[in-house]
Amino acid sequence: MSPAAGGRPRDPAIDAAVLTATVELLREDGYGALALEKVAALAGTSKAAIRRRWPQRQRLVIDALASVLVVPPAPDNGCTRCDLHQSVRLLAEVLHERLPAGVLAPLIADCSADPGLHEYLLRSLVQPGRAAAAVAVRRAVERGDLQPDVDPELFVDLLASVVYRRALLGEAPVDASSARALVDLLLRGVAVDFDRLVFISRQPAEQRHLYH
Repeated sequence: MSPAAGGRPRDPAIDAAVLTATVELLREDGYGALALEKVAALAGTSKAAIRRRWPQRQRLVIDALASVLVVPPAPDNGCTRCDLHQSVRLLAEVLHERLPAGVLAPLIADCSADPGLHEYLLRSLVQPGRAAAAVAVRRAVERGDLQPDVDPELFVDLLASVVYRRALLGEAPVDASSARALVDLLLRGVAVDFDRLVFISRQPAEQRHLYH
């Protein structure tokens, strides 16, 4: 248990209750209407206790969103095309189903003028998903499916940019068909043999390892 700012031991049960209450109120009221008084009442604590833990409202929201942002490990289906399709769909699911709607865009805007907050937001909410997808891209390079000079971070940014744009602008999420089209568009430019990747993706899962 880590000490709070004033040296008092933090109660993890209060932390969890505050984060849960924050997510619930973000879903109900939105980012702009989030009030610490309502969070405190719902969590069964005080506004002062919340302020001791989260002096900045933005950090409270970031931590609350991170608490529901469970990023699964990088897909490993023995199929580069399948792994990348799944990575895009997982990211879309996280942004559109786990996070409260309409919160990410105003939160990013609210953090933009503070470099420390902006970096904390990226580290907490963006980097985990990017890191998992980058593992799948590196694995594809190691298998010889992608050209050896492919930059995994840039490749992931290109994939994720469409997903994030739709989430930030409130558009329909990237569905399975859109994910396939997006991945295939990029793979045509960086795959060593795109047709071979398509062929492997159409084989039974238990047989894909035979083609590497």
